[in-house]
Amino acid sequence: MDKIERLKIFCLVADKQSFAQAALQLGLPRSNVTYAIQSLEKEYEVRLFYRTTRKVALTHEGSLFYEEAVRLVAQLKELNRFKTHVRSQEGKISIGMPKRLATQLLIPNLLAFYQRYPKVKVLINGSDDFSNLIEQQLDCVVRVGQVQDEYLLIRPITQTKIWTLASPQYLAEFGEPKSFDELQQHFAVDYHVAKNYREMSELAFRDHRIDIPYRLLIENTEAYIHAGLAGIGMIQIPEFDAVPYVQQGKLQRLFVDIPSLELPVNILLTDRQYRPKYFQDFIDWLDDLLKKRL
Repeated sequence: MDKIERLKIFCLVADKQSFAQAALQLGLPRSNVTYAIQSLEKEYEVRLFYRTTRKVALTHEGSLFYEEAVRLVAQLKELNRFKTHVRSQEGKISIGMPKRLATQLLIPNLLAFYQRYPKVKVLINGSDDFSNLIEQQLDCVVRVGQVQDEYLLIRPITQTKIWTLASPQYLAEFGEPKSFDELQQHFAVDYHVAKNYREMSELAFRDHRIDIPYRLLIENTEAYIHAGLAGIGMIQIPEFDAVPYVQQGKLQRLFVDIPSLELPVNILLTDRQYRPKYFQDFIDWLDDLLKKRL
């Protein structure tokens, strides 16, 4: 008989004020109930009950012990409920990812996952800021860019190229730059999530980083793309995000012959040994979705 079972017996004896009724309700010999109480008293060196032939009553110390025991047994029930939810594939998944990936890719495809796990809740932290898996208590993160968190598990997805783009309206006004030297007569849309204002923007390529003037500073991806579409300046976004705009003629790719900057796309996880099956299946499903679409 483990300690939790003995605590449950103790609580029942206290509620019934009777060893005999507790034994009857539990379907145990009275001697087992007596042993459970005596072993607790011996372990904690405290007298829990006043016993007479007619009545059982808690001592003062027993009353304090009862309050703690009830709380502990209630917490155990909550833990068992969690185990039941895991087995029944009911729970929640919290994921952090760039806002554009969340709105353009994950959300439109979530119904396919819900068909398999209708009781699982997905909580999306769609932010352009750097998502911290530990501090924000996220189950997983999709991150575009280099990973320096050595304590996280990295599940590589792909490499994505960063395209340089401008709208037809912008190119009609300023012309298409043919070399980096011409960029000082052009404008970029500056993008920075940390509110770090600077005098010049920067275009990044695989082997070059070029300073370029800007007229507008943006702090979220959606506004950044709309500024590019509006002809305010050149922008740089991942290939998977750029392709639809290029195909529709809304943006034109520049510097096609210059090797583009490439960034890794990874799913990051904590090193957690016991993962619910619905969560592991979600990661496998998301992995497959990202590889197909990116």
